[in-house]
Amino acid sequence: MTLTFGTRAGRPWLELSPERADKDFRRLIRFANEQLYGKRWIRKSWHKGVVWVRVQEAHRDGTLHYHACLHSPSKAISVSLVALLQEWWSRRIGMARVEVPINHARAVAYVVKNAGCGPAVEVELSHNFHTIACL
Repeated sequence: MTLTFGTRAGRPWLELSPERADKDFRRLIRFANEQLYGKRWIRKSWHKGVVWVRVQEAHRDGTLHYHACLHSPSKAISVSLVALLQEWWSRRIGMARVEVPINHARAVAYVVKNAGCGPAVEVELSHNFHTIACL
């Protein structure tokens, strides 16, 4: 998925900071977990929710955006959930382009391609990344 950030409803004083962007992303992850596992997902799942890897980079104009891949260790992420995540982000935050990769190799290639785009790129893994087996 590619996630961009809008202009905060035309209010320039709500400038986007990296901390704000991180918080918005984590709200999306919480929404995904609630859709997959229910409101008490952190207690119900042994793996503690969706596993993700996120690449943070800047557009040519300096605007922050994310490239991310999500994986659910115990339930499949359905096409309807993918559409719901895209709609959630688009309504609240900015533009979202979300796709289901054909296979794991394509997902890894997507992240690696974006991770090697320049010196201002940061890669972050979810706290539970260790719960998935090597592919």
